[in-house]
Amino acid sequence: MASEYVYVTESVFQHIYSLYHQRVYHAAQKVLRDPQLAEDAAQETFIKAYRNLDKLEDVSKAGAWLATIASRTAIDMLRKEGKRKFISIELASWELEQHYLEHIVIEEVELRETKRELEQDIRKLKPKLQEVLTLRYVKDMKESEIAANLSLTKSTVKTRLYRAKQLIKAEREYRDMIMVRET
Repeated sequence: MASEYVYVTESVFQHIYSLYHQRVYHAAQKVLRDPQLAEDAAQETFIKAYRNLDKLEDVSKAGAWLATIASRTAIDMLRKEGKRKFISIELASWELEQHYLEHIVIEEVELRETKRELEQDIRKLKPKLQEVLTLRYVKDMKESEIAANLSLTKSTVKTRLYRAKQLIKAEREYRDMIMVRET
């Protein structure tokens, strides 16, 4: 059982790394203004992230989580190496605010893209599977309410929800695998 957990964690981590390496590098680069130090900070960021992957509660926020780790790691590197340049408090505050706003926009775009992909995946399902998913997650109905609404048994509703989720999961995994191969 423990080896399965490590495999899943490594698989998830590899996916996160491939998606967010550039973002982490750029977050470190903004602070350090040195490509080689930024690469070192990015590497250190992913080491820290791997060690603390269990603390990531929402994978959809992985980008912001990693960017924060990268920025803090870069600042720590500056402190350790004594290369911190004088920056006025106003400029530093403005840069941090811009950095934060940029991440919010990026996350919003990523969220919209994920939602669009999910909607496309749902449209590919058979109508009876679409129907139970819509009632469950859009209308926020309980399984017993869906069963009553559609004149089905509760076990049929559960089965359809399970099948729909499995099909969507398989579609997403396939799409992610294709993306990884293209990069």
